[in-house]
Amino acid sequence: MNQVLEEIMKSGYVKSPSGNLIKVRSNITKEEGAFLTEIIAELKPNATLEVGLAYGISALYICQAIKKYPNPRHIIIDPSQNIDWGGLGLYSLRRAGYQEIIDFYEKPSQTVLPQLETMGVKVDFAFIDGWHSFDHTLVDFFYIDKLLNVGGVVAFDDSNWPSISKVIRFIIKNRSYTVFRYLPSTLSPLRLNSSFKYNVFMRAKAFFRKVGAFRMGIDPNSSCVALKKEAEDNRRWDFHRNF
Repeated sequence: MNQVLEEIMKSGYVKSPSGNLIKVRSNITKEEGAFLTEIIAELKPNATLEVGLAYGISALYICQAIKKYPNPRHIIIDPSQNIDWGGLGLYSLRRAGYQEIIDFYEKPSQTVLPQLETMGVKVDFAFIDGWHSFDHTLVDFFYIDKLLNVGGVVAFDDSNWPSISKVIRFIIKNRSYTVFRYLPSTLSPLRLNSSFKYNVFMRAKAFFRKVGAFRMGIDPNSSCVALKKEAEDNRRWDFHRNF
């Protein structure tokens, strides 16, 4: 493991340019890092992409994994890197020696991804860990699909969130994607209150969500799901399957 990545994962802190230690948050776990590493080892991609940088943990795992392949490039999109994260993700990547293999865009993904398509950029692996609302995640996927080579893989972090799992259901039902791999995780317990009707409703909602996930071949507790692109989009203009 890269020394900088090992240091961060052991301590739970990232180092700032001034030498201060900042507690990491909203980062992927060691298990999720290993999950991404295993996918990349199987795909052997030269070009990869991720939406969302934060403290740079996932980027460090991805860069470490692709470094061994010829002419590796990792595209990173994060409009808030310097505003909300103090530039610490980029700083960690520089400390790790990966500055030569990254292309960083500090703009919204809905702006950058269409530009990359216009430029003719193609990737073999993408990791979506940006804005977690249903619409933003779906838009990220929509454009990443146009960049992703057939046989490539797109992974979704926090796939057990309702908004993310709904995007995944749409893709599996309506697009030529299959479940490539998933990482089991523990769901947070249901937040119940004193209302009997509310508790029944929440438990029923969780049950049907789990049934839907199992039907798609996904563990409903999975924190990260990877989907493989089997073919280019050739649907009719009015195609739709309920999801």
